[in-house]
This record gives sequence, structure tokens and C-alpha cells, in this order.
Amino acid sequence: MKVLVGPNGKGLEEAIPELSQMYPDIEFVHCARREDTSEMIVDASIYLGGLNRETFLAAKRLKWIQTTSTGVNRYLAIPELVESDVLLSSVRGTHGACLAESVFAMILAFTRQIRNCVTKQQQRDWSNRECRPRMIELTGSTMGIIGFGAVGRAVAKRAAAFDMRVVAVDLFPTNTPPSVSELWGLDHLDELLGQSDYVVVAVPYTPDTEGMIGAKEIGKMKPTAMLVGISRGKIIDEDALVAALRGGGLKAAALDVFAQEPLPADSDLWDIENLLITPHAAGGTQFERQYILDIFCENLDRFVRGELPLLNQIDKERGF
Repeated sequence: MKVLVGPNGKGLEEAIPELSQMYPDIEFVHCARREDTSEMIVDASIYLGGLNRETFLAAKRLKWIQTTSTGVNRYLAIPELVESDVLLSSVRGTHGACLAESVFAMILAFTRQIRNCVTKQQQRDWSNRECRPRMIELTGSTMGIIGFGAVGRAVAKRAAAFDMRVVAVDLFPTNTPPSVSELWGLDHLDELLGQSDYVVVAVPYTPDTEGMIGAKEIGKMKPTAMLVGISRGKIIDEDALVAALRGGGLKAAALDVFAQEPLPADSDLWDIENLLITPHAAGGTQFERQYILDIFCENLDRFVRGELPLLNQIDKERGF
């Protein structure tokens, strides 16, 4: 049985010597160049990494794909993969802490005037009288979380530490932590939007969540509120967000994910003063490689033993 480790930028191939010792009956091969993936995947039973339709169609023996990401929308955009018996598993749950930290970094960049102070530093401007009166404390404010999986729960945990009130909605509203005031079904989305001072979008991208936060939903939010998109692009309607930020419908927003990535140079989003942009990098952490390998090894054990489902195995019809 052959395992192909695809190009990944995370150094996963460095674990191949150890994996070969742990699984002596399995051949582990690394593909360093993306253009070689289709050729090298032909006889692979297992693939670890990202792939496109061309690469998937080249795979003749593939039984299981382990992604290196939480989101799987790019994989599910391959119709032949969705229709096949090839198993698909994600690394869902591994990015909770780092994404939650990024959420609060984005929020604090505005509330504590960090963005403004950095600009003033470059100008050698001692801006005490300008920045200090604008600073906002999070104590007593309401955090609204859309999607209460691993990321949403990590955000809630940190919001509680800031003495914030936390409300959340989820497709499966169960196991409410003590720190969360309300955990509702998605039918309470409007209620969450109306109550929240900060709204974090953490649902996975599926056909049902595409455009989930549009002009109507943004219109339900307080004009003093901040919207943070941290899961996948296309969930927040970017045109509606631009209109709200420019027209005073929202005080601020921060996005790490976009409908088109990389974000085109001519996008209106670049020039909006009250929008913070990060380049789909919020999932970065020094622990990322180990998190991925831990899930992969757990799943490899299950796969070899024929024990299903795999950890984080995707229901390809539901999309998560």
C-alpha cells in the first residue's frame, strides 16, 4: 500500500522516516512539486494533502484522502470525488485555538486602537489625545458566534475570559458550556445578530451557508457592531459588507477568508478604512504540522484495521 504525501508547505514530509518505522508494510512517498502530483498519485491508496480535479482523476487506486485543512469545499467541488467511494477526512478541530486568538487580535486591533497606533508610530506621531478617547473595553459586551464547533467554542472560551456575554447559533445546538448564555438553533440567527456587539462567522462553507450573511442579515446588526469572518469565503456577501461599512451600517469588520483567493488587487475591500484584511493565514500555528500528523496517524490506524468512520470523516452529501 502506498501513501503519497503531497506538496503542503507544512513540512509533513519530514515525518516520513518515522512513519516508515511505525508502518513498515506501507510505502510513504513525498511529491515535492505540484506539477508532479498527477503522475505520482496514480498508484497511491492514500493521499495526504490538497488536490484538484485533474489530480483526483489521475488516481486509479485511491481509497482515502486526508486533507490538511479544516474546510473541505475545494475537495467537494470535484464531482467525481463526491460521487466516488473514496473516503475524505479533514483536520477539523485542530485550528480552534489559533483561529480564536486571531479573532481577538482582529477585534483588539480596533477596540484598543492598535491599527491606528501602528500608523502613528510610522509617522513618529505621539497620538495619545487621538487614540485614548477612542479605546473600548470588551467587558459586558455581547459576543455572537455563528457556528459552534471547535472554533466557535474556542472563541466562546476566550470571550468569557474577557467578561463578555456569549450567545451562539448552530445547526446542532447541544452541549452548552457554562460560559455561554444562549446556544440556539439557526432559526435564532436574527436574534443573535440584533443582540451582538461582535459577530464571528465560524460555520463551514456548504451550499446551505453560501451567502448566509447578506444585506438583510447585516441590516439586523447594530451599526456599532463588528463582523469577523474566519471560516470560509462566500458565507459573507462581500458586496453587502462593503455597502454597510461605507454607509455606516457597521462600525468595523475583519476578514481572513474571501470569495476569491488571493484577493484581487482591484477588489473594493482593500480600500475600506474600517476593514482589517489578513490573507487566509489565521490558522497558522507552530503546532500545525503535529496537529495534522496526529489526526493522520489516528486515521491511518483505523484505515489499516478497517475501522470506520475515520476521525473527522466527511459526509460528502452534507458537506461536513
